[in-house]
Amino acid sequence: MTAPPSGTDTEAPIMDTCHFDVLHALAVKGMAPPAALAAGSRHDRAELLAELERLRAAGLASHLERRDVWRITREGRDRHAELLAHDVPPGVRDRLRRGYDRFLPVNLRVKDACTRWQLRDGVPNDHTDTGYDAGLVAELGELHAGADPVLADLAGARDRFGRYRERLTAALDRLRGGDTTAFTGVGRDSYHDVWMELHRDLLLSLRIDRAAEDAAEDSEGSVAAAPPTGTAP
Repeated sequence: MTAPPSGTDTEAPIMDTCHFDVLHALAVKGMAPPAALAAGSRHDRAELLAELERLRAAGLASHLERRDVWRITREGRDRHAELLAHDVPPGVRDRLRRGYDRFLPVNLRVKDACTRWQLRDGVPNDHTDTGYDAGLVAELGELHAGADPVLADLAGARDRFGRYRERLTAALDRLRGGDTTAFTGVGRDSYHDVWMELHRDLLLSLRIDRAAEDAAEDSEGSVAAAPPTGTAP
């Protein structure tokens, strides 16, 4: 793969290959079976497995055969960082950053809805109260509708963000159809899992440290909760 000349900045994708797509999916997921990687990389199973074998031969990925899961190696993360720097030049990064800033407030609300789906009054939600669950499904639908313009803008910067949009919509459709695992189920391409992958992709693409983001959120929450100067707590 040929990299662009140093300093090149373009809105057009610099690379759109199976090599980058699969390595990027591994970087986002960390470790996953082939089916999950296929969902995130847009390639069919045969293409995916062939590329995974090439990545393993190059020392960029490893295969845990007993569990049939693949994971990115340290060398793979270094290679991915190099490719990602070319994939997200400054102009694209600025556009993604604007989308990320709009994503964050919705992210807090989605995480809160996911928590309330899993826990109710401090105990696991057994999903026997259909009214409670229906209210949360409706709330998630409203959050999804509100996030859609943000997702569309991100997809305009890089096509891969459009795939998150499609997968989130599919998860919401399954949830509305009665599949309760489609909200927060692990390994089910649930709304929560896809949303977290989207978040991780944004952090990687923008070179944002997750701990720094969490600290900023905590700081903003503390400021919002603090009483005005001179006001008794």
